[in-house]
Amino acid sequence: MKYKFSPLLVFVTLLAFASLASGYKTVEFVSEFGGKGESPGKFSENTRIAFDKNNNIYVLDIDNLCVQKFDPDGKPVMEIKGETEPLFTHPVDITVDGDLNIYVVDWKPVHIQGTDSPKIFNYGPCIHKFSRDGKLIAVFTLEDLSKIRAGLTPALAKATPVIDTDGNFALMIMPEKPDRQMYISSSPEGSLYILDRNEIYKLSQSGEVQAHFVEPNLDNATGMAVDRKGNIYIADTGNYRVSKFSPDGKFLLSFGKRGDTNGRFTGTLYITSAADGTLLVADSAKYEKIFKTSIKQRKLLDSSILVTGQDDPSIPRKREYETVIRRYQRFDENGRFLEKILYRISKADPEQRNMEFKAIDPNGNLYLIDKDKLIIRRYSIQKPFRLSAVDKTFTYNFQYNESRYQVDNFYDLDDVFDFDEREKYTQMTATLRLNYDMTETFRVSLTNSLISLNSKIWDKYPGEYADPRGFIQDDETADKYISARVRLDLSLILDHDPFRYRVGDLFIYAGGGRYEYNVDATNILNKRRLEEKLWWATWAAGSRYDMGDSLRFSFTVAQQYHPAGFMNYSYTYWEERGELYATGTGRGTSTEVFVSIDGAF
Repeated sequence: MKYKFSPLLVFVTLLAFASLASGYKTVEFVSEFGGKGESPGKFSENTRIAFDKNNNIYVLDIDNLCVQKFDPDGKPVMEIKGETEPLFTHPVDITVDGDLNIYVVDWKPVHIQGTDSPKIFNYGPCIHKFSRDGKLIAVFTLEDLSKIRAGLTPALAKATPVIDTDGNFALMIMPEKPDRQMYISSSPEGSLYILDRNEIYKLSQSGEVQAHFVEPNLDNATGMAVDRKGNIYIADTGNYRVSKFSPDGKFLLSFGKRGDTNGRFTGTLYITSAADGTLLVADSAKYEKIFKTSIKQRKLLDSSILVTGQDDPSIPRKREYETVIRRYQRFDENGRFLEKILYRISKADPEQRNMEFKAIDPNGNLYLIDKDKLIIRRYSIQKPFRLSAVDKTFTYNFQYNESRYQVDNFYDLDDVFDFDEREKYTQMTATLRLNYDMTETFRVSLTNSLISLNSKIWDKYPGEYADPRGFIQDDETADKYISARVRLDLSLILDHDPFRYRVGDLFIYAGGGRYEYNVDATNILNKRRLEEKLWWATWAAGSRYDMGDSLRFSFTVAQQYHPAGFMNYSYTYWEERGELYATGTGRGTSTEVFVSIDGAF
């Protein structure tokens, strides 16, 4: 029996068909830049990223108080930094407008006019405006900080004593949560939008406040984007949604709910407006996938030191490979879900294990940052299926044995062996397993196994043994066994919630085998021959479905071969004179159905 199939071809074909219907894409590594440090091209742990229309990258380094510009390939182009004194106080966000002007949201102290003994300062948010070549154009504030605010006397009670630039005692009126995060975006016509908790300011390029509105329903806003029409989108993390406002602050719609399915969000939200007019939203959804192998686990002291003694029986665990799947989603301007983009972080890969989400540019490119090395890696959107993302294991075992057994009968007095047997035996087993997490919920696995056994035995009777009919009964016995099986598993996670986790599985496998047993007399005058053959085919299909968190239904239908059950066979025996002595054949199948319900109450 011959087996003509290509497991890899079958696997790729199934993935190709499934990918066409799954409505998602993946990402591919393009380049990397940055690193930990203070020199040009390096930055600190706390950074914010912005992009211009030419795909240049701007990194606001909050700890090093500077802005660095990189070209699309990650090469340093320009740095904005104070020469003798820090240019920034506590910068929190950055954006670039259509004219390539650079805006940085910061905090600054402003002397209140008419206060001298001591001087009193207001500490409030400001915006630094730089030209495309990094020259400071203007600094403007969201309110006039040089004047006394309403209710100054209560504020003075909370004023903080400071030393001013002249070395004199002064007072600083601090706002509520002066370290709070604010966000800035620009519209195509040049307007600036500042998001400060649940307040939104609209400014002109010269810093004039054109509109100010408050949205009380926002809960922990974590980002803002402005589309080509000037509409404002707020990442309303606390409400697991995105809220849309008109350019003048009128609420238009919201989309999203709590969850991890398409169109839903979980955790902290990040939002950006894409060049094609769509919206890209990333959340904190994270799906850990474990790929188990039969290889013994290595014992690691850290990421670079490997302990010897890998076969120590005190370390019985097998090696496992963890991959984390994360996502970002694309929506149209009305909040309709369009597609999701998945990216994988392999915890077994030193280049990926510490990567975290950082940003998405207007072209949909993904930026991840190594939280230890502070290297930023850029990924572009690619086709759904990537062969490099397939988990692959291959096991091959080969055994060879050669033996000889000789016997001298005790009832004769010679020293000649009366029986001499030699045997050569080979055994080969191979298993190929392919595993691919097509999405965060759907896994495809293909397993192919092959077993081959071959044995030859030569029996000789060199002593006084004589057949009554005068035939020499030396013979040669040949055993051949081969079997193969291919199994396909499809697994769908129905609910990721660890308290309601449910899975639905489908599987199908097919295989077969053949065993041949032949005995031939080796003497030319002896025509004795025996031929025996056994062969079988097996297949099965089944499913497993979690009907609830404590109830599982399983169903399997199978046609299987059992050594003590039905099988196909044939045999033919010719005696020493070459005449047919016996022949026979048999056919048999056995179909079985298994149904089980497992529950815990």
